[in-house]
Amino acid sequence: MEYRFLIVEDSLLVAMDIEDAVQRSGHQVVGIAPDMKVALNYSRDADIAFVDVRLADGETGPEIARMLADSGIVVIMVTGNPGVVVQGVPGVVGVMAKPLTDQASRDLIQFAVDRKSGRTGTPPARLKLFA
Repeated sequence: MEYRFLIVEDSLLVAMDIEDAVQRSGHQVVGIAPDMKVALNYSRDADIAFVDVRLADGETGPEIARMLADSGIVVIMVTGNPGVVVQGVPGVVGVMAKPLTDQASRDLIQFAVDRKSGRTGTPPARLKLFA
């Protein structure tokens, strides 16, 4: 099954790397959002979201992630600042530190798809799951 991903990331190069990995995995990217306003506009079309902590409008990632998770989207934080969310974000699966290798991206995408499909899946080694 093909899933729709939302990438909430203000670094276009990082976002494009993740977008490429999602597409190579056979899924669709509904949008790349650099801030809260754009992310929420895309949210109704997404099944899964990867969300950074620090975005163009500040450190709004955790709030965006919580709102997306509240609407039924599988959310994983992908950030260079994992310590900011070490205590977890309600409804969010976990956090993975950037940068992502190609293999880490594939593993993270597969884990997110497994979660959305109702399967447990195997979390990537660097993914810290939230309680």
